[in-house]
Amino acid sequence: MAVLPRSWLFTPGSRPDRFAKAAASEADALILDLEDAVAEEAKAEARQHVLAFLENRPDARKQICVRINPLGRKLGLEDLVAFAQLADGPDYLLIPKAEEPAELALADKVLTDQGSRTRLLALVESAKGVCHAGGLAASTPRLAAFMFGAADYAADLGQQVGTFKPDFARQSLVNAAASGGIAVIDSPFFAIDNPAALLDECRQSRALGFSGKAAIHPAQIEAIREMFSPTPEERDLAQRILAAAPDGVGILDGKMIDIAMVRWASRNA
Repeated sequence: MAVLPRSWLFTPGSRPDRFAKAAASEADALILDLEDAVAEEAKAEARQHVLAFLENRPDARKQICVRINPLGRKLGLEDLVAFAQLADGPDYLLIPKAEEPAELALADKVLTDQGSRTRLLALVESAKGVCHAGGLAASTPRLAAFMFGAADYAADLGQQVGTFKPDFARQSLVNAAASGGIAVIDSPFFAIDNPAALLDECRQSRALGFSGKAAIHPAQIEAIREMFSPTPEERDLAQRILAAAPDGVGILDGKMIDIAMVRWASRNA
């Protein structure tokens, strides 16, 4: 499984004045949002803003993702076709309201038809999406990761995102992602003025198996990058494991190393 960006910064597609600043931030990836962050009457114009940005995309290492509108809407299908046709499209398309494997398979077919190399991320944010996570993970090899949508999921269960504890959903997505050989990215943390709570949530989601987290403000990026990066001790151990077991099996400090440990080391070296 390829290592994906750890920190993902959302930026409204209707605010082209913010694109350059977001691209210059410390985030590993930029998500240009055409869905929830954009008013209905501004969605078509926002798409044009994002297309123009991608056609003149900055010479930067940052990966670019576009959250399109749901594929069950005409707007979402128009978004999909527009970005599939770009000669140099986004690195990822984030598919919201992901519930049906057939929708992801359709997105794959459209991208393949246009010769696009853009990969897919599935935003799982409903009870139905969580229930179908295994099928979603196996829907297409173009799928790179799940992203968890905590706010919509809480609302689906009649809860408030600030107090609800969706541990079952997070664990279900992590397990399904692992079964499908994809990564899983955690939901944004919505309290911008509570950095201590952000650190705590990052710590908990990484312990569950998440590989990164989305952000809604640049001030959150440093904490996310720090918490989802291997510690110096973890990196040192990973490098020693790989050196001791070049063929997948070895001995380190008198203990047997197997392929499971090597897989962990390869992600953290």
